Amino acid sequence: MIERPQPAGRQLQCATALYSLLWLLAANLVGLWLAVLLIWPECGKWLGELTYGGWMPLHMDWQLYGWCSLPLVGLLMAYFFNNDDRVDAHLGFIVWSIAIGIGGVLSLHGVVSGKLFLNWSGVGRIAFPAAQILLWTILCGASFRRCQRIGKFDTKQWMQLGLLALLILSPISLYWTAGASVYPPIDPESGGATGHSLLASSLGIIFIFGLLPIFLKLKSRACAAVRRTRYTIAYVCSLVAWAFLDHGNASNTQIGQVMGLAVLLAWVPFVIRYYQAYEWSPQLLRWLKAFLFWWGFLTVSGFISFLPEVLAVMKFTNGLVAHAHLAMAGMLGAFNMLILGALGRSEPNDPWCDQSAFWLWNVGTMLYVVSMLVQGVREGLDPTVLFGANAGTTTLYAIRLLAGLILIIANVRWLFLLDVVRGKAQASDSQRVGDLNYEF
Repeated sequence: MIERPQPAGRQLQCATALYSLLWLLAANLVGLWLAVLLIWPECGKWLGELTYGGWMPLHMDWQLYGWCSLPLVGLLMAYFFNNDDRVDAHLGFIVWSIAIGIGGVLSLHGVVSGKLFLNWSGVGRIAFPAAQILLWTILCGASFRRCQRIGKFDTKQWMQLGLLALLILSPISLYWTAGASVYPPIDPESGGATGHSLLASSLGIIFIFGLLPIFLKLKSRACAAVRRTRYTIAYVCSLVAWAFLDHGNASNTQIGQVMGLAVLLAWVPFVIRYYQAYEWSPQLLRWLKAFLFWWGFLTVSGFISFLPEVLAVMKFTNGLVAHAHLAMAGMLGAFNMLILGALGRSEPNDPWCDQSAFWLWNVGTMLYVVSMLVQGVREGLDPTVLFGANAGTTTLYAIRLLAGLILIIANVRWLFLLDVVRGKAQASDSQRVGDLNYEF
């Protein structure tokens, strides 16, 4: 008898976690260096021309295209790959990582588009879409093999086909929007994002939120079908609301832009109710609760910050830094740990099941967000706190540095636990293979 290979779910789970957490560590180390420079600017002389202005976009891009994106890549692979296939996902992750690395090197040397989160320029503008196309090809191959295996076009096959048609637009749109001829969605009058652009980007994330339980194949409760239907109807209504907004250089002083963004407030309880319709692993419940908390915090604080009187104080300050970390470290951090934990079977010694790292990460995030919110308000009310010696600013920057250290400790702990898990799994596989008596 020949033993069946290890299910791809666990292999894919470990591979996704490895690359995601490695890029998280790389981005966090850059962030820690930025925090050091804010307190001791003279340290920047150590690296010559590699200044703060070069490291900042690198930190943001590695967080977005590394840590925030790779768990979603793993989620797509889990949806397209068959659990009984021996799948080597490393090729897609390696090519993706090479493209991010190329973009990072170019960014440090000033080869950038100058657009927030769309800094791809030069070779990087070609390398990353090429990596996306390769991943798309891998998913196409998996879908084609599934169609051959089952011998028909069922509902899931049609869904995969629709997703592939949607995904091929990503490299095309990224290449196009990174170009110099495309103006970013910024209102020239206020310097802030428009309501329609914020609503559009948020609805894209809400779309992913809705697909998560389906992609993870979570067991549905009795009310799931009804809540899925309501979720779909609410999403279509939100798209209609977005379509009727002014899509020009609309200012946040326009009531239509404010009301359009207010649509997101209704989604906070809606997402909570939707996720309650599925049965989540008990080991992941703490991350589910953390995600819903950060998601609510982000949505409410983001809407308040968009109001004209508040934005007049908070724009161009560290309040934006707080908002970005609330989104990436808080909401997406918890969301990604949910994905990593649900991609395969979860065991007590897995990184996403570790209680100590959970609290380190969330406490560190809260310290970071609160310190930068306070600093943002101080800057908005009195910009002079940024110039010369200021005890309050230095103290808040020191808290930011401490928070960054806490996040890195949690990050390193996750990687250590993952290495132990992968090592035990490989040793267990080798032992089982060695003990087999093959019969023909």
